[in-house]
Order: sequence, then structure tokens, then C-alpha cells
Amino acid sequence: MKAIIVLILLTFNSASLWAQPLAWMGKPKPYKWLIGVSWNAVEDDGRGFCQMFDVTQSWNMPAYPTRLVVDRYFKHGLSAEFSGAYNRYLAGKLINDSTNRSGMFLSFDLNAKYSFYDLQQTTWLDPYVSLGVGITQRTAIPQVLCPTANVGAGVNIWIYKGLGIQLQTSAKFGLAGKLFAENDYFQHSAGIVYKFKGDRKSNEFNKKHYKWTDKKQRYKSGRKKG
Repeated sequence: MKAIIVLILLTFNSASLWAQPLAWMGKPKPYKWLIGVSWNAVEDDGRGFCQMFDVTQSWNMPAYPTRLVVDRYFKHGLSAEFSGAYNRYLAGKLINDSTNRSGMFLSFDLNAKYSFYDLQQTTWLDPYVSLGVGITQRTAIPQVLCPTANVGAGVNIWIYKGLGIQLQTSAKFGLAGKLFAENDYFQHSAGIVYKFKGDRKSNEFNKKHYKWTDKKQRYKSGRKKG
């Protein structure tokens, strides 16, 4: 996952180099709806930003994809993202400075996203940042159910038509109890996404199939002039 963070940073750097403040005026929307499934890794070791990539000791990650995401794009780079994720805390992993905890993890999040897609010349890269709220259930810690404030960054890499790869990392701060305490954690994800364009021009239902319905019909009288 170190490569994910490096790629995100490089993407943001390229976006700033190619930025065009008025590019959105003539550029089509990147998508209307986006759905995806991904693997997710939860880091909840209680060490904050220290040793963020201690995968062996701190990361909890299932062997199969357990995160679902639905994204609705609006305009000018703004979209709304809803996601849900499942994970498990395993005994032996460092959970809030302890290796004797285990249990279930569930999270649901609603984030506002800003994409830099409109501000660059490339079309295969879609870097973004996000800000939102969520709720997390963890049976391995005393505060089982906790609302969170989310800050994140990620990138969509479009590889074939509407199919792409999404890499994302989020810092989640617990809103119950002390700030920057045991309710805070990191969540990283990597998976597959698919975008739907939703182009109105291709909607056949908006077209008029029968022009004669818009014209007034004239009826000739059947009477003959004598």
C-alpha cells in the first residue's frame, strides 16, 4: 500500500502542473454514476500517524473484497460518495496498543468529493479528495459504535472504457470520547470501479418520433360546391 500513497501524491502533483482553471467549461462530465468493489485494510493500532505502513503488525485486511461504493457525480468536480465496508480485527494484530483484541468491524460513510479531473489534460487519471462523516461499529474496543469525521484522498485510473482501478486512503476521527484517541483509525482500499456516463443525448425517449403530432391537421369538407 506504500505504492498507493506514492501514486496518489504523484497524481496530485501532475494535476497541479496541468491545471487549467477554466477547463471544466468545455469538458464533459467524467461520469454520472460510479459503482465499485474493493479490498479494505483498517489500521487501528492507536499510534496515529506514526508507523502508518506497518502492514504486518497493524493492518487488518480480509483476503476478499468487502467494501462497496456508490458515487453520484454532479458538476464542476463535485460528487457524493456512499460506501460500506466489512472487516475483522484479528488477535495478534496491534489494536490500540494491545495484541489481545479481536472482533467485527463495520463502517458506513457519506463523503463529499472534489475531483481534479476537469483541471488536467489527461483523461485516464481522476485524482480526488474527500470530506465527510460516517459511523463505525467495532466490537474489539470499548466504544463499540462511534460516529466519525472523514478526510481522504484517492485516484481513479481508467483502463478500458468505463472500467477503472480505484486507490484510496482515509483518516477517520472518532466524534465520541477524546479527539485523537482510541476511536481514530485509518482505512485504505484498492479495487475495481465502473462508471456510467448517462449522456442525455443518447436517450431516445427524449426525441420526437412522430413530427405530425406537433402539427394541426386540416380536414377537408366532404361537401361538393353546387
